[in-house]
Amino acid sequence: MLRKGVLILFLAVQFQPISSERELIVDPLLEKPWIQDAREEESRSYFRFLSASKDVGKIKLDQDAFGRNFHIYPSMKIQYTIDNDYRREFPLLGDADLALSEMLALIRVNRNMDALFLGKGIGLCQRLYERVQKNFSPPWAKSANQISNLLRSKYDDKPHEMIQATDPYGCYEGTREKLGNLYLESEVFRYQIQIPPNLRYEGLFKKEAGKYKKIDRTTMRLVRFVEFLAPIRNEGWDDMEEAMALQQTGLTSKVSRKILLSIGTTFDESPNLFTTKNYYKFWDKERALNSKIILERNFVRTEEGKDYISRFKVVDETGIISYSIMREYYYYKSPIGMFLSLSYPEQEKEIGESYWKVIRSDVQIKGYKK
Repeated sequence: MLRKGVLILFLAVQFQPISSERELIVDPLLEKPWIQDAREEESRSYFRFLSASKDVGKIKLDQDAFGRNFHIYPSMKIQYTIDNDYRREFPLLGDADLALSEMLALIRVNRNMDALFLGKGIGLCQRLYERVQKNFSPPWAKSANQISNLLRSKYDDKPHEMIQATDPYGCYEGTREKLGNLYLESEVFRYQIQIPPNLRYEGLFKKEAGKYKKIDRTTMRLVRFVEFLAPIRNEGWDDMEEAMALQQTGLTSKVSRKILLSIGTTFDESPNLFTTKNYYKFWDKERALNSKIILERNFVRTEEGKDYISRFKVVDETGIISYSIMREYYYYKSPIGMFLSLSYPEQEKEIGESYWKVIRSDVQIKGYKK
């Protein structure tokens, strides 16, 4: 009788149905009731990426809009590889569900600040969806919001570090086939603007994402976006002559031509520290734009409607003189202030003006549209 019982037990174990779900080993931070929603969203994303394929028995390698690899497993799990080659990106509106998988992968390797930066962007993607589809609240958005709230509470005692790493955040319009403008938002300084996709956030490829500091009774944040341009070679240009000229200066290469967008924001602890007429002086001082520099660079600033336009001289490492254009916009309504600056080589005037038109088309600050 005992032998018969053992045989029955053996057969019951031997022919137990094998689950298609692989057991997830996750950070304790993720052991929350919403994890099932995240798994269900992974399943939906899996079939979305493999809808054109009948061969689901192998691990698939795919790329996102930014050329970063991720794997799709037969168990319906989508996973990014977070290694030394991984680089941060803003989420893409058309792939916001995929961004949730990236967020979970970042938490697994203890890159929580990067995960929070991404989670805030996913939340912005959801709000962009809601502009055309009211009450849009898919599982990926709910999961990202819950994870973000947990991460915020975890770093409540490190507000400076959290702001430096995760504010501002953003979401690209468009799809992998056609990347649209970046919607950039700041939770701390309460603004939202659009930025052309060719301008890349320095915080994505530099360790320090801009500046964040306190000056007297004013807290300031400065971030930059840049597009590097190809060098211009004059007729008869000789690379050996340029190399020798650089060698005499002790350098090995010239600074790249670029289009540079600066976004500066301030918050005053005391009311009315500035006025709309003198607010620009704060940023002139911060950029070391003093009377000596103005004279040396032939810097001339003129008003153009609500904006300013400037022209100034640039001398490169080999002594070649060229000119650049800078467009500026200043907003001040105590206690919030904002400054936008786009500088570009004069030869790139057409591109610079088109970028400025996009940037100035939709500047929103604390519910005000300017």
